[in-house]
Amino acid sequence: MKKLALILPIASYLMLTPVALAASDLNACDKSGQFGKLCDLTAGNFGSIVGSAIQLVFVIAVVAALFYLVYGGFRWLISTGDKAKVTEAREHIIAAIIGLVVIFLAYFIINIILGFFIGQNISTLNIPTLSL
Repeated sequence: MKKLALILPIASYLMLTPVALAASDLNACDKSGQFGKLCDLTAGNFGSIVGSAIQLVFVIAVVAALFYLVYGGFRWLISTGDKAKVTEAREHIIAAIIGLVVIFLAYFIINIILGFFIGQNISTLNIPTLSL
């Protein structure tokens, strides 16, 4: 009886769901919607999207490191001369500077590797495809 009490509401819910209206033409794409830019997505221009995403991640990392640097400086200002607080604030600042150096080195190393092996950089990335 307990199983029937559990199965009956689930089955009635699933039976009352409306039929999905799928597109009859597989090549049809609604470019007016929120994801209209994805209609033109092909293997040839997918690399620029990946490159833009990588650049966005680097920008977010730089902004986060700069906020961490400002946070360390603010903590140094409000330390009121306490040696432990000054040391902790100095460690925040050093960690932020090291983070910035690592971010910039990673960006330049990726660009150098892409330039050496593929002849491109992050902003003009074109992912090669295999043709069968």
